[in-house]
Amino acid sequence: PLLEVDKALTNDSYLVMDGGDFVGTAAYTMRPRKALAWLDPGAFGTLGVGAGFAMGVHRADPTALIWIMYGDGAFGFSLAELDTFVRFHIGVICIIGNDAGWTQILRDQATALKSSTACVLAHTDYHLVAEGFGAKGFLLSEKEQIKG
Repeated sequence: PLLEVDKALTNDSYLVMDGGDFVGTAAYTMRPRKALAWLDPGAFGTLGVGAGFAMGVHRADPTALIWIMYGDGAFGFSLAELDTFVRFHIGVICIIGNDAGWTQILRDQATALKSSTACVLAHTDYHLVAEGFGAKGFLLSEKEQIKG
């Protein structure tokens, strides 16, 4: 599906990344259309930066098309910022890679410790959470649902 999202990007698109495993996948499947249009948590994976980065992009370029790619674990740090986006009329498109887990951590933890403790999340209906904050939410489960 991220390849389909990449096709929908425009020259005015900014890509904000906030997550581990999902951002890793986005890094090799999506391409910014101009210099300085990719913002991510960096090598140490500082999760929770997505909403703040998006607000910074909006402040610098109010006409920018801002896409935030959230892993579902990382989105837990910024979920309430949907309210901020709505109240301050900051248009963003949030894509949440919902695999119900801290998957980047789980891979090594399950192998090394034979345990998934604290790595399994619920399959949350984030599109409904968005609607609860007054935003529009969509559940996309097939790549054909993504329109360029």
